[in-house]
Amino acid sequence: MDGQAKHAAARFVERVGTWGSLEPPVARVVAAGYPGELAALAAPLLDVPAREARTSIVYPQYGGLTPTASSVMVLARQELRSERGVQVREVLLDVRLVRGAGGTWQVSSTLDPPRPQLAPRRQGGPTALGRVVLDNLQLRISEPARADITDRRVGDPILAVLDALARTHILQVQAFVSGHPGTVYPTTRVSNHAVGRAVDVRSIDGRPVIEIPRDDPILVELMIAAAAAGATEVGGPVPIAGRGFFTDGVHQDHLHLGITPTKPPAAPAAAPAIPATASALR
Repeated sequence: MDGQAKHAAARFVERVGTWGSLEPPVARVVAAGYPGELAALAAPLLDVPAREARTSIVYPQYGGLTPTASSVMVLARQELRSERGVQVREVLLDVRLVRGAGGTWQVSSTLDPPRPQLAPRRQGGPTALGRVVLDNLQLRISEPARADITDRRVGDPILAVLDALARTHILQVQAFVSGHPGTVYPTTRVSNHAVGRAVDVRSIDGRPVIEIPRDDPILVELMIAAAAAGATEVGGPVPIAGRGFFTDGVHQDHLHLGITPTKPPAAPAAAPAIPATASALR
């Protein structure tokens, strides 16, 4: 998996989201060393009139990757200072990049493929299950993802899968709807994320998915548990034979759990051989 695109996307978010004087958004982007046309992409970082801002990266996750283009979903923590005091928030950006001359990755202002229409915001606050998920201390949910639950953009079926997994594991949620490309990148096919039927998990029991050894049984165990809880599509870093499971270069840094109502839950072809961990072998 090409980590250079991630580095380029994270650097863009960190630099553009950090400034020391109150300037127009385009001027802040230019001052950070990028073309002013990228101000629209950076808008979620620039929409609060603050005299000072500091941005740090929480987790960069691939939304899609080809040899010449990529989507990186960058979750960032931004501290804004103004006359009204200090505001701290999390922002999730879908940063698109293209491979330029010499093989370097460059942030692009072009959304290709474009984002589809996303699940609409609904009034009334979270559903009863949504409130349970929001209050679950086993679930560490990013602010944009929490807002999706509060705004009822996320359906109860995928929340039920997440709630079931959280009974035995501490999970960090990267994204539901907001900040996700919305299509199965690089195609124009609408993703279950766009309609509130999918979730991306970036960390299991305090360990980022990308750092978990591929022979650690937790990966297979959790992917199969997600299927047992009702997920029809389960993507992750390791291959599992059977219906509904998949792995590829993009899903090395997170677990993707989704539900397509017309499909049956994922199921392993047979009881998989769970590999022993390195510590167990010693």
